[in-house]
Amino acid sequence: MKANANKLLSALLACLLVLSACSSDQEKPADAPDDPTHQPAADHQTGESTVTEMPKSREEKIQLLKSMIPEGLTKLPETAEEFYNLPPGRFAGVPYGHQYKEIEKVLQQFPNIENPDVEILDLYYLALLGLFAEDYPEPEEIINQIKLTSFGSPDMDDPRYQFKEQYNVMIVLDASGSMGHMAGGKTRMEAAKEAIRSFAASLPDGARVGLRVYGHEGTGAEADKARSCSKSDVMYPLQAYDQQKLDSALAQFKPAGWTPIALALEQAQKDLEAYKGEKSTNIIYLVSDGIETCGGDPVQVAKQLADSDVTPIVNVVGFGVDGEAQRQLKAVAEAAKGRYVLIQDQKELEEEFEQAEEIARKWRKWKDGASHDAFSKHLSQGLEILRFGFDWGKKGRQESYNIFSSFLYLEGKEILDKSTITKLEEIKNKQDKLIQERRNELETFLKNLNDKTYTEAIEAINQQYNENVKK
Repeated sequence: MKANANKLLSALLACLLVLSACSSDQEKPADAPDDPTHQPAADHQTGESTVTEMPKSREEKIQLLKSMIPEGLTKLPETAEEFYNLPPGRFAGVPYGHQYKEIEKVLQQFPNIENPDVEILDLYYLALLGLFAEDYPEPEEIINQIKLTSFGSPDMDDPRYQFKEQYNVMIVLDASGSMGHMAGGKTRMEAAKEAIRSFAASLPDGARVGLRVYGHEGTGAEADKARSCSKSDVMYPLQAYDQQKLDSALAQFKPAGWTPIALALEQAQKDLEAYKGEKSTNIIYLVSDGIETCGGDPVQVAKQLADSDVTPIVNVVGFGVDGEAQRQLKAVAEAAKGRYVLIQDQKELEEEFEQAEEIARKWRKWKDGASHDAFSKHLSQGLEILRFGFDWGKKGRQESYNIFSSFLYLEGKEILDKSTITKLEEIKNKQDKLIQERRNELETFLKNLNDKTYTEAIEAINQQYNENVKK
């Protein structure tokens, strides 16, 4: 009897231990993995693993691997041109841990091809670049940055960058539901509102600022799509800064619905119709954390905006966006003859606005009677802003980290064997070295632009990057 009681007690203790372990697992945050080798994410709809049956033959596996490589990605980048022409990967700009569930759903599909040769190893790496390739700065971005730095110079051949009687900044802000996501300890919306407050307060007398929002109506539900997609409202009409009015305007909306970028840009053009480009410097900041989700064509609208008599300088700011959104927003900027920049938090958004602040200060001096000769005709003042070498290096480190994290997961889950991972690490090390070399070349090139005039700098850039000589 006593023996049976001991057995029963042991069984009960074992059950309690199992229940305790289950309870601990449930209390652990789902989005906080200890390392990249945690269990695969379950499908949100079925609760089942998303792993599908793998092809068995070697040829089938090779075809599957090829199908995972984005169209147009045919070789590993080597030259600066090849790096900056590389389309951003699906998870570009996003640390591995922030989207590990979505990333690992894709990694689970990687076929294990035994004894891969050089060609197959390159295919593996191209597939990884399709996920993690960063959006490296290109010469056109450097030229656009130099234009901002050289604003007001008599050498400027683009009338948009010459001082006019009026100085207007229209901020077009995404208020869709995803702006409620966290960025540096606060939501993206909170960060954007604080940056807008700081920017507006810094503008000199005579400058005007306006705020238009989109995505602030309804919810992200399909039932609310029509309502959300049909609304874009001016919260703060274009006018001089008034703290009380701006604070009141910023309090009127919060992250809510869908993302009608095209509609918002159309309306922004109307906001500026009274200020023709002939007599007004018009700057538009489009801030978005995602792609158009309402069926509009923001690229076409951006082209119409650029061709209008408003002739705005359009700055497109991607707030923590993934590769797909980066591609679309960059296309919007190009169509508007503007510039695109990726930011991750409030500090980086404030740094972007600081450029418009500096232009406004120069404009105010010009309005007060300072001649063009009062401003340097050289670029020594502005090259501190041209931090493309830093940006290149930052993107390279992000890409390297994400690919390394994927190696840990692929090996830890035995999706790829250790021998294959070791060979892929060799490719990664070579690519990391190339990225660093291209960064060094870029920094040296930019330093050599110091003290050149605007015209000389543009000519040097065109000569350097039109040669496309393989380093």
